[in-house]
Amino acid sequence: MSSRRDVTFIIVSYNSEKTLEASINSCLATVQKYYANTGAVVVYDNASSDNCPQIIDDFANRYPSTFKGIKSHENIGFGRANNKAVQLSPSKTYFLINPDVVFEPEIVNTLTATLNSANDIAIVCPKLLYLDRSIQPSIRKFPSFTYFLLRNLLGERLQQRFYPFKYYYDIAPTLDSAVEVNWAIGAFMVVSQDYVDRYGLFDERFFLYFEDVSLCVDAWLNGFRVIFQPQVYALHMYQRVSTSSKFNYMKLLHTVSALRFFAKYRPYKKRWQLLTHLLELNLSLKSF
Repeated sequence: MSSRRDVTFIIVSYNSEKTLEASINSCLATVQKYYANTGAVVVYDNASSDNCPQIIDDFANRYPSTFKGIKSHENIGFGRANNKAVQLSPSKTYFLINPDVVFEPEIVNTLTATLNSANDIAIVCPKLLYLDRSIQPSIRKFPSFTYFLLRNLLGERLQQRFYPFKYYYDIAPTLDSAVEVNWAIGAFMVVSQDYVDRYGLFDERFFLYFEDVSLCVDAWLNGFRVIFQPQVYALHMYQRVSTSSKFNYMKLLHTVSALRFFAKYRPYKKRWQLLTHLLELNLSLKSF
């Protein structure tokens, strides 16, 4: 896979055995139908303790010319794993797919056509549906620190009362053509080679969460656009682990990433940086 492909589908897995096989099959079916000689599927596994490594080995044995599995000895984080996969698989277009996403091959034609419709488009994302076919609120506005603080301290209802900031675009169900958005969640992203070659992909300071927000902020700051394409969809078997309880490890990780995000784009806010470091210390202690 050293030469540049037309497309590479990249999946980063971590204890994703329940959904990984279906996601890989979606990618392989697309390659076989449209990119038989010019496409690839790469799965980077972040040291899963479940059956992910065996699933990867099985696909590698069955599809040696189009599938590559990379098994890390440690969990290096979502953004860094994607970056490594991109470096190992240079392509004209990158499809970044979560291991809990499935889709029909035909959607790639619309997505790539949208991506290639203008030189300043860096990222295109399809509509995401839950398994019951309801629309996932996957396109969002850039969050403010005030919104994040009040939402976490007071809950959504009181946050809206005291600080009526709409985080989610409410236009998604009515859209029938591509539009610009602030950002879209990283469950399914199509990213151009031109942007990646010039500016890279994910900021590796984000281990998990907010790396997709940061990527979209950077794209806009670099003069590129982020596009939501509602004419096609993918199914997202989504589970909100970080908010499943009032406090857990994933929620702490989400908070650390959020504070790092605000510190990155507002470096003069020293108190955010200090709070981030304190939470990171707590996170490190919990990992032992």
